[in-house]
Amino acid sequence: MGSDTVENTALRLQAVLEILAAEDPSATGKVSRAKVLGAALDRVPLAGREAEALASGTSRGERALVNATTKLVKAGWILKEARSGWSITNEGRRALKDFPEPAHLSAALSGKPVAAAEAASPAEEVVEEVLRDAVAVPSAPAEQHGSHPETDVPEPSFPQPESVALASDFGAALGTEDWNPAGAQFAFDRHDELWKLTVDLPEGTYTYKVALNGSWDENYGFDAHRDGGNIELWHTGGPLTFLYDHATHNVVTKATA
Repeated sequence: MGSDTVENTALRLQAVLEILAAEDPSATGKVSRAKVLGAALDRVPLAGREAEALASGTSRGERALVNATTKLVKAGWILKEARSGWSITNEGRRALKDFPEPAHLSAALSGKPVAAAEAASPAEEVVEEVLRDAVAVPSAPAEQHGSHPETDVPEPSFPQPESVALASDFGAALGTEDWNPAGAQFAFDRHDELWKLTVDLPEGTYTYKVALNGSWDENYGFDAHRDGGNIELWHTGGPLTFLYDHATHNVVTKATA
């Protein structure tokens, strides 16, 4: 991950906390995760390689930010609310006050807090190291002679569901029932952290969503919205691959040669 992405992600993490801290704590409805992430990206726009799209259709910078926000949850600085809502905790508010610099905030998230007396001018290389620890997305190691891919690939950097299924109006063509939330199953690719399913469909217009863990309790549709509308697809016929990114809830399709 480039240093620009590392530093920008640190700025965006700080922005996430500031945006949540500005919300009315007495409000019953919590601010949506998508709104917070969008506002953070508006404050610190994607630049250069950050804007490149990954296989899931999500940009590198957005993926890095989504992965990094899991550290805010683990640190107890923000809470996940129902329906993908977020709220800031008292610990999160204190973190904003104790670590006003993005580098120091990221250091604290990595378990390497910078003491107030030392925070004035930390060594540049130390800041770079803790920022990388805080926001880096692990990549699959290069395969070596005699290696075992099953054990060499790191654990997912983002918590994953137990299963992902394609719920659609063409379930019968895939050997299951239409709109079955436990129907055609995706396989998780640990190298790029995407759920994938390849099917062969005749030419036509189709609608679908993705359902998690075999039920409709958590499902994603149009524009990556939870409980969102059906996604519509026109396909020219032949093999088609569906890719689901649980970090962003985006699902995209790619024709397979």
